[in-house]
Amino acid sequence: MTASFRSSLFVLALAACGSPPQEEAEGPALPAGTVELSDAQLADAKIALDTVRITDVAIPMAIPGMVDAADPGSAVAGSIVEGRVEQVYVIPGARVAAGDILVRIHSHELADARRDLVAAEAQESAARQAWERSARLLEARAVAREEVEGREAAWLAAKGELARATEIVEHLHPVGEDVTIRAPVGGVVFNVTVRIGEAVLPGQPLVELGNDRTLWVTAWVPELAVPSLQPAAAARVTLTAFPGDTFAARLVRLGGRVDPMRRAVDVRAALTSPPQGLRPGMFATLHLEAGPRQPRAVLPEEAVQRGEGGAAVFIADAPNRFRRVPVADAVMLPDGMVAVSGLQEGMIVVGRGAYTVRAVLEADPEAGHDH
Repeated sequence: MTASFRSSLFVLALAACGSPPQEEAEGPALPAGTVELSDAQLADAKIALDTVRITDVAIPMAIPGMVDAADPGSAVAGSIVEGRVEQVYVIPGARVAAGDILVRIHSHELADARRDLVAAEAQESAARQAWERSARLLEARAVAREEVEGREAAWLAAKGELARATEIVEHLHPVGEDVTIRAPVGGVVFNVTVRIGEAVLPGQPLVELGNDRTLWVTAWVPELAVPSLQPAAAARVTLTAFPGDTFAARLVRLGGRVDPMRRAVDVRAALTSPPQGLRPGMFATLHLEAGPRQPRAVLPEEAVQRGEGGAAVFIADAPNRFRRVPVADAVMLPDGMVAVSGLQEGMIVVGRGAYTVRAVLEADPEAGHDH
């Protein structure tokens, strides 16, 4: 029973006796956000009190990030010649195997390479025949050994030039009169950056692809938190496209340099079991248990009550009087405790039974507002 309610009963009793209510009989109003519990309410609440201790705590972090393909499984297929795009064989989302044709390009470089190959084949054949003839003449003592050795060296040089010319043509993966660009790895096509008829240059990116079965979350961790990071540390990931679900992950790569603009280091976490339908480019949040150490009060979860006005605790001002005190930065710790800021060392807060105190306060509209 609240103090306000008891005062109302007292006023009604006086009215029944024919005496006018006395204003001073109501007693002083409780401060805003303060509530008194009756003996029965105290017994039902089974309240347990905790003393606030401020200590340095590793604060878990929630960092915005993005889903991406794993770096080792990603690739960009670029143009290896100057020419014009004749055909594009893939679209984003298509699955390809290593070696599949992605783009066909018409280029004069293929014609030049084929001419060089024909010339190298002719040179190699002539040099080989000359060396073979000289070798036969040497057996008949018709030529000097030095001439045979010179012709052999010329043949070996021509043979090397033929291998080089052959490799160049094979590198262009010719199909008819066109050069073909093929998938360097198997996987899914993420992006196609070229169209039919477009002129391209050597090195120009054409198709981005990679393995979408191994996905990472990339995030930027503030530099103050970097010393607390450990390779292979466990992490959690929440995804905008999968609200309410949490996915296990582990750190697989820590950046080696602080970005001068962000003042942060890029971190990559591999999802242990990516959900069906997850795609690179989706928004994610990376949750790391070990963050920078900061001074905080660590309380039982029940002690920190969350409502429309934010998180708060109840301070014991007297054995049956409790005052709501807002707290900030309420973060759940891995052991189930809650770290908060805004409290002072030595304060006495309600642990077990805080929900009952809050319910009584919210049931009394006069207690929760300023007068």
